[in-house]
Amino acid sequence: MSQEASSPIRILLVDDHAIVREGYRALLQKQARLTVVAEAADGAEAYQLYRQHHPDIVVMDISLPGQSGLKALDRIRQLDADARIVVFSMHQT
Repeated sequence: MSQEASSPIRILLVDDHAIVREGYRALLQKQARLTVVAEAADGAEAYQLYRQHHPDIVVMDISLPGQSGLKALDRIRQLDADARIVVFSMHQT
C-alpha cells in the first residue's frame, strides 16, 4: 500500500455556526481515512487556516459573516489553484 493511500484525508471545515461544524466533524470523523485538521467561522479565518494547514479538502458554507465564502474561495484558489473545495449552503435561491 502506498504512503498516499494510507495517509488520512485532511479537511478544513468552514461555517459560522459552531453546531453545524460540530455535526460535520462528527460525521466526517466516523470515516477512518478522514480527519478534520481545522475549523473556521468566517472567510478570513478560512484563508489563514488554509495557509497554515494546507488541507486536502475544504468544506465551506458560502454564506459567512464579513468576507463571504465565495470571496474566501477566490483567495484560496489564488493561493492554490488546485485546492479542492466543497461548497454548501442552506439558503434557497
